[in-house]
Amino acid sequence: MSEEVISVVWRPRAAPLDPVGVAARGEAARALARRLLARGDEILVRLTGAAAPDLLIVLGASADLPWVDGAVYLGKDAAAPSLLLPTTREPSVPLPLVERAFARAAGSPPPLAILLDPPLLTSLEAARPILRSTLERWLTGGDLPPKDAKDRKEEARGWGNP
Repeated sequence: MSEEVISVVWRPRAAPLDPVGVAARGEAARALARRLLARGDEILVRLTGAAAPDLLIVLGASADLPWVDGAVYLGKDAAAPSLLLPTTREPSVPLPLVERAFARAAGSPPPLAILLDPPLLTSLEAARPILRSTLERWLTGGDLPPKDAKDRKEEARGWGNP
């Protein structure tokens, strides 16, 4: 049985989603880490996160997410509850179809974060409470805590205890 390929175009959303996360890469990710480290522990304890080399994803209440130039803010749409989508973009095909296709492609448990430029689909199952010490280690290029024995570098890993 052959599968038909459907082209998906990400267009501006009429009304943005409320942010529940922020993702950043490269220098924007390092700026995000510095902003987080400047915050008090009473805010960090309310956030969860996952990371990979050159990638940082933080989840939490909108009011707790820092603003960082170059970051992508992620939200949830009720039509695809397992996906974290860019708050200002929506696909040209129905979201439930996109959700099923990405769930199949990911091969990892939800929630799944979708970044568009460059494209990235990653599971945030490993998101853990952010520890200041782990965030500092990531910022200085240190190792992240391993997710498991099959850990792959392109997967975002949680902040839990090393």
